[in-house]
Order: sequence, then structure tokens, then C-alpha cells
Amino acid sequence: MNNNQFSKNAISHKELNDFLIKAQKDITSRNSSEYKRIKEEQDFNDLIKNWTETSQKILLMMNKKEELLTKNKNSKSLIAFGAMGAHINMALQALKATGSS
Repeated sequence: MNNNQFSKNAISHKELNDFLIKAQKDITSRNSSEYKRIKEEQDFNDLIKNWTETSQKILLMMNKKEELLTKNKNSKSLIAFGAMGAHINMALQALKATGSS
């Protein structure tokens, strides 16, 4: 092969540069989407943690200060408080069953 002939597999500098630019964009977009997914997962876990702590505080308050919550309340309100406590407990148990807590 003399100096004026190129291999059939040869690639120009411009083509090579275009491939390099595209490859860098692909890596960047992949890293960006991975970062976004990790961030969303962390935000969700933070919300779950805050919700769990708040729910447990509500249940403690409902159990300790029963008179405060029941004083001057009609029977429908008392039933609603009981149902709310039961649903919070079930939600905490469901969360525990998922392994997220």
C-alpha cells in the first residue's frame, strides 16, 4: 500500500470526531437519567421516612391524650378517629412488609 491509498476501513478525522461527540452525549444523558432516578428514589425514601415518623407521633398522641381528642366530640368523630388510627397502623404494617421501612 503506498502513501496515497487508504484502507477500505479507514475513517476520516471528521467522522471520528463526530463519533466521539455522539458518544460523549450518550454517556452524559445516561449519567443524567441515572442521577435523576437516584434523586427521585432518595426523595421518595425521605418522604416515606417523614411520613412514618409523623404517623407514629400521631398514633402516640392518640393513645396518650385520649381525653384531648375525645372531649366534646360526637360519636361519629370518635369512630372516625378510631378508623384513622386503624388505617395508620395498617399502612405502617404494609410499609414494613414491603421492606421500605
